[in-house]
Amino acid sequence: MPTPASANRQRQRLWRMRTIATALLLLACGLFIFSCLKISQYPALAYLKAFTEAAMVGALADWFAVTALFRHPLGIPIPHTAILPQKQDRIAEEMGRFIEHNFLLDKTIARKIFYLHPSTKALDWLNQPQTQLQWLSFITRQIPILLHTVKGKDIARFSTQLVNNQYSGTKIGRTLATILVLTRKQNIDTILLRALLRQLRRWLHDEQTRAILEQSLLQWVGKIEKSDPNSWDRLKASLKINLTARIDDWAANKVLNWADSYIQAILTSPTHPFWRACRKQILYTERQLQRNPRWHKRLDACRHKLTNSTDLLHSLSELWEKFLIWSESDVQRSNSWWQQQINHLLSHLQQQAQQYPRFMQALDIQISQCTRSAITQYKHRVAQFIADKVKSWDDKQMIDKIELSIGRDLQFIRINGTVVGGCIGVLIYILAQWLKI
Repeated sequence: MPTPASANRQRQRLWRMRTIATALLLLACGLFIFSCLKISQYPALAYLKAFTEAAMVGALADWFAVTALFRHPLGIPIPHTAILPQKQDRIAEEMGRFIEHNFLLDKTIARKIFYLHPSTKALDWLNQPQTQLQWLSFITRQIPILLHTVKGKDIARFSTQLVNNQYSGTKIGRTLATILVLTRKQNIDTILLRALLRQLRRWLHDEQTRAILEQSLLQWVGKIEKSDPNSWDRLKASLKINLTARIDDWAANKVLNWADSYIQAILTSPTHPFWRACRKQILYTERQLQRNPRWHKRLDACRHKLTNSTDLLHSLSELWEKFLIWSESDVQRSNSWWQQQINHLLSHLQQQAQQYPRFMQALDIQISQCTRSAITQYKHRVAQFIADKVKSWDDKQMIDKIELSIGRDLQFIRINGTVVGGCIGVLIYILAQWLKI
């Protein structure tokens, strides 16, 4: 859009060219009158008369043509004048269609974008130290603002609706089974179990934990069912009898030491029966989650209960609000976690670009395809927007815009009409004289 200063310069250039064209017309009029008055004394002025006569006709005709584009000449409503104001709607539609079919070409633009390698250029720009200094901290600070546009209640409702609509008990079971399969194949289950057992040993070595466990063990052994005892009750009864009806601290300590040595044996022996039993149980759980309808029904009931729980909605909402508060405080730190993640992402993308050039090529293809799809989908709307914008212009505003853009060049039509018309007039006069001979 032109600035007021550039519009003033355009207006001055238009006025200058209009003045020159009008001055040529007046000059032709003056010479025509002079030649008419002096032709009897100077017969050679007949050529000047023919030139100026035709020059005036050409100048007036071209003035009429140029003026008729924008307004009625001399304010007289002659048919087929003031073309642009009267045909404004049609011109707007044609302009929109012209831009749509000649400029918004999806294949051409997509191909051009692909050959520009936008992903590589964007990544190189983002990895420049100056860019990271100026923009990464700014981008990081915008993350909480973006997150605040989503309310905690909306997140909670969306999450529960997503689970409710997309996951049945069967799908949940099979998803969990797939997770178990992946963890087993990657040996993650063994890693987790080892970590859990090591943590149990640390608890068993802690004095406070041992005191609590010893007290709990004494209370447990002290409770023996009187009627129809099961195997655990018989064991407790046996222990009670053997230790004179009461396990003292020494016996409890022995039990805990035994548990610690048993866990140590598991950790040091990959062939321990414990690992085989765990794998067997995991395989059983996988099969049940994958195929057992009863498990699926239970999972479906749990899903229904959870997704309709107001406590869960409240907890998810609170969790999101806490996450927002943490994000706000995090982005203010010099070692912001969010900024670290952005840096890691950029570093990973840079490594991918260097190690796998086809990755960046595929990214360029995706960008160009997305651009093509967007142009195909929205180019008609762009054309319609342009047409509506032109239609909304006031007649005087539209004429002023067009006249400032091309009016100066149109004045050359008037100048050329004056000169060329005069030359043709002289040629016609010479031809007429030759025919008389």
